Amino acid sequence: MRRYLQAIVGIVFVLFFANDCSAQIELSSGFDLSYPELLNSNNARMLYGQVSFGVKVGVAYKPAETQFFPILNVSFGRTRLPIKQFGENVAVLNFDYINVMLNENYILTFPKSEVFIYGGVGFSYLINEGIQVAGSQGETMHATIDSTKNINNAFPALNIGFEYNYGESAGKDLYITMGLNFQYILLLAGQNTYNISIAAPSNNFYHYQSSLTGNVITPSFYLAIHYKMHRKKKSSFYL
Repeated sequence: MRRYLQAIVGIVFVLFFANDCSAQIELSSGFDLSYPELLNSNNARMLYGQVSFGVKVGVAYKPAETQFFPILNVSFGRTRLPIKQFGENVAVLNFDYINVMLNENYILTFPKSEVFIYGGVGFSYLINEGIQVAGSQGETMHATIDSTKNINNAFPALNIGFEYNYGESAGKDLYITMGLNFQYILLLAGQNTYNISIAAPSNNFYHYQSSLTGNVITPSFYLAIHYKMHRKKKSSFYL
């Protein structure tokens, strides 16, 4: 985790101290609503109580009069992924996540609006915060993790997305956008194996071994506020 944070700090440093004095730094922050999907041999249910909320921040370097510019986005929140389906229920793992994505943006400018189209690469860092059961009988069951093997926390990720800025705020230094993002996370096979136990009513106990593998597709909707900081000269900013 330390090396990833060092990489983030390095990228931000480069963005802020780029030599083009006609460029500007743009900061952004917002909230997102996401719906991760992981379907594999251990789970075939599309609904497992996985609606998630998070916060995202970003810093962009925007040279003057350009349609392309890079942006570093970092998001934080809580999500869940399925580890084992049994009957109508699914044992799910709750995670705190940190997503770090370096994107390239393309701006489409219209008379009264702007559309940002972007895509990039990065990683997702997942921190396990426990297990529970989702489904029609989930409240009557209790799940525990007995043991784990080959646990990874950082996973490669890709994303593409669109942001829309409409009205009087288009082209202004302070503006609000709404966006749609699609993120892909690769969970490698042979990793992240869990042995779990399920305690069901009537003193019934079940034991499963399962792995967190496959392809996570996460669509998300978000609102973000942006603020442009112009460079007056190489060593200072003005608002």
